[in-house]
Amino acid sequence: MCLTIPSQVKEVSGRSAVIENARGKNTIDISMLPNIKKDDWILHVNKFAIRKISKKDAKEIMYLLESAKQIDLAGLSDKFKKIIEAARKRALTKDEIIYLLKTEGREKEALFSEANTIRKEYIKDFICIHGIIEFSNYCKNDCTYCGLRAGNKKIKRYRMSVEEIVKAADAAVNNKGYKLLVLQSGEDPYYTDEMLVEIITRIKEKCRVFIFVSIGERGQECYRKLKDAGAAGVLFRYETSSPKLFKATHPKGKNLENRFQHLKFMKELGYYIATGSLVGLPGQTVEDLADDILTTKEWANMVSMGPFIPMKDTPLGKSEEGGVEMNLKMIAVLRLLVKNSRIPVVTAFETVTGEEGRKRAFLAGANSLMFNLTPEKYRVQYKIYDNKFYQNEKMWEKYGLFKYEESYKMIEDRMGEEMVKN
Repeated sequence: MCLTIPSQVKEVSGRSAVIENARGKNTIDISMLPNIKKDDWILHVNKFAIRKISKKDAKEIMYLLESAKQIDLAGLSDKFKKIIEAARKRALTKDEIIYLLKTEGREKEALFSEANTIRKEYIKDFICIHGIIEFSNYCKNDCTYCGLRAGNKKIKRYRMSVEEIVKAADAAVNNKGYKLLVLQSGEDPYYTDEMLVEIITRIKEKCRVFIFVSIGERGQECYRKLKDAGAAGVLFRYETSSPKLFKATHPKGKNLENRFQHLKFMKELGYYIATGSLVGLPGQTVEDLADDILTTKEWANMVSMGPFIPMKDTPLGKSEEGGVEMNLKMIAVLRLLVKNSRIPVVTAFETVTGEEGRKRAFLAGANSLMFNLTPEKYRVQYKIYDNKFYQNEKMWEKYGLFKYEESYKMIEDRMGEEMVKN
């Protein structure tokens, strides 16, 4: 579901109320909250009041979600202004993207401001909230940047049982109100196609929820079975569009062509696709990042992109961390190109920046969050990188998750629109 900016009730008349926030005044239906009075603070979705909140909580949410003032483009270079104007009308070229990725100072802030303006124009003030269950940290691959790599003998391994996974999903959906869950693991052949089908089938029997799978390269037949069982989407990063970088970071048996073959048949099977790249890999150039943006635009219904974070027990453990500012610029440029798509603030970005980075990402065009719902006894062992950030989700879960049927339908409609438009 989604969290949105609170409004204050200015006038009540029968089943309607006039509300006001920073965007101005609107009239909404308050039939679901019949005891609403003048001066109360509420949350509303699609012209319906859905929850009353305290003034204190309203101010906290407004701090998290309210936008910075739009930057006036006057005084900036003609080239920058022409590119921003072009982004409103057409897809940007690689050279234009490179220019934006190299912006600094006031032009960089203007890029963020324009991306945030487009987010508000196309997606309004909704920040979508999703959950992820990391059910196994075993992986047969040996990717040089990942703490789950098969060659890492220092990590404590775990696998959740089918029953544990179903129980965790049930609690997230039916107790908390999550409507979209990602089931993620390393590429772990222990889980057969039949086991994965059973997991999805049992969750769908208990829960009204959209299930995404993030399980790596399992082949077309596996993904066909999972789609038939009820999986709605995939989280499947291509990681880098550079064949040279991909080969350097995947030394054993992986190739970039196979990643895109998977994306191709996933799209043909009707999956909602979340994909993207790592930002700041050793040896990565701004030209590589521009290619990543164009590749993400081609494949993604939802962007999944985050900074490279060195993990001590990997070959890249002593490398430099991916930059925060470049990650923000990647978010902003992608928002210019994929105006309707979800762009989450990923855990890796929050690991680098902390909770304040979440707000900066929103102001650069991001519009969703992914909270970790892995059982606590396993959570700390899913060490893709060091010092993994665990979000403070109390406020978001309290006011961004609703058990109404309308909330499921809203996500369903939104996902359908995103698949068509992108």
